Amino acid sequence: MAQALPFVAVALGAMGAAAQVQAGKTTADGYMAQATQSRTQGKSEELKYKQQGVAVLDNILRTQATLTARAGAGGIDPFSGSAGALQQYALAQGAKENYMARDNAIIVLRSGELQAQQYESAARAAIAQARGAAFMTLASSAVSAGMLGGFGGGAPAPGIGAPTSLTTPLNAPAATGLAGLQPVTFGGTLPNLTPMAGSGFPGPGLGGLY
Repeated sequence: MAQALPFVAVALGAMGAAAQVQAGKTTADGYMAQATQSRTQGKSEELKYKQQGVAVLDNILRTQATLTARAGAGGIDPFSGSAGALQQYALAQGAKENYMARDNAIIVLRSGELQAQQYESAARAAIAQARGAAFMTLASSAVSAGMLGGFGGGAPAPGIGAPTSLTTPLNAPAATGLAGLQPVTFGGTLPNLTPMAGSGFPGPGLGGLY
């Protein structure tokens, strides 16, 4: 059972890493969906402003037609005098509104594109963060597996410093008891120890050395 613990740790780490990567992909997919929605919304707003510009042009044409018809009905030249001035004023105001509608269309389209790019950047960051977290999880599981004994590791072989059983002490001699011990012998000769003269103390001295 103990030998399987490293494999269990690695398997759990791999499952956790896969879950982290999948969560990062899910988050990135959400950001990409928001980017697509931003582009779609920007395009929709652009079409609205383009329609507004077309409506302005139609209004200019209707205004000029009305002024021309009224001037002609009154026997007045529609392209000169007050009638002509009114047509020029209507044309100038209509052109201003038309250009404003075009500018607004460009602004909303570019704003939607910029927001979509921000969402795409967030999606890439989510993927990178998920991969980094998965790598750290795998590294942590590998370290845990090593602390639990590694792969294929067994009990250490008995040798010097390792007891073979709970009852045998470390570095025990092969023979037990005093029978296995050899007495220490001294090959030299001991000097003649005599009492030291004038020492005043009884017993052997170092007189034989002088």
